[in-house]
Amino acid sequence: MPYSRIFGALIVAAVAIAAAPPYVMSQTTTDKVEQKASAATQSTTTGISDSWVTAKTKMALYADERVAGSQVSVETVNGTVTLRGKVDSDGAKAAAASITKAVDGVKGVRNDLQVVPPGDRKATDVSDKDITRQVEGRLAKDAQLKKVDVRTDRAAVILTGAVPSIGAGARASELARWVPGVRSVKNELTYDATKHDLSPVTTTGSRAQAMAMQQALKDKGFDPGPMDGVIGPKTTAALKDYQKSENLAMTGKMDRDTAVKLGVKKVSAEKR
Repeated sequence: MPYSRIFGALIVAAVAIAAAPPYVMSQTTTDKVEQKASAATQSTTTGISDSWVTAKTKMALYADERVAGSQVSVETVNGTVTLRGKVDSDGAKAAAASITKAVDGVKGVRNDLQVVPPGDRKATDVSDKDITRQVEGRLAKDAQLKKVDVRTDRAAVILTGAVPSIGAGARASELARWVPGVRSVKNELTYDATKHDLSPVTTTGSRAQAMAMQQALKDKGFDPGPMDGVIGPKTTAALKDYQKSENLAMTGKMDRDTAVKLGVKKVSAEKR
């Protein structure tokens, strides 16, 4: 092709680009901004959904007597629920998975529960009165659960009253279910359904304090995940494991007793 034709084609292309409407040039940038906004919205929605699913799953598991001898930890990421802990039998493990799959919003279940036969555990024979007292004692350590009413009928615990959120209600079921001798927990607590928890744990204090807590957990042999000052599922699980090892209320929150045990200073604990 003659050079004059090539040169002419280049000039025509340059003129066409220069004459293009401004909105055509800016469309790519606008699309990128919209995509980022959409991604951010989706991420926030996912966080709320995961927290909601976790709470609903816990309450369903602790209310079902088939999940016998349960010490179940629930974690949800993008709709996939992971179950960890100990149950009495293969049937209890299968039941836990079945119950979880039936919860609204669950997209998948990873069942990492360990089966530990009852004969390998210390047998417990506790009266309803003792169970009620122990449950009330555990709930009293959580500022959001102090006013929850507890009743026990043949080792089945019934919780009534009002709590701030579904997350608090699930925590009440969890604390009650882990009391030795409890067969099931019927959760009749009321809460404002419009208040969805944005994360599986609410921790007061600054990011630096959260990082100090993560470092303290790591120093004591509990893996909190990245030292990023963000209290996510990994840090929450590590905090609960630590609280369990120290016979503290397993709230997954940096309360006063946990802060003292960990040696983390200047953490604003919840008012008791």
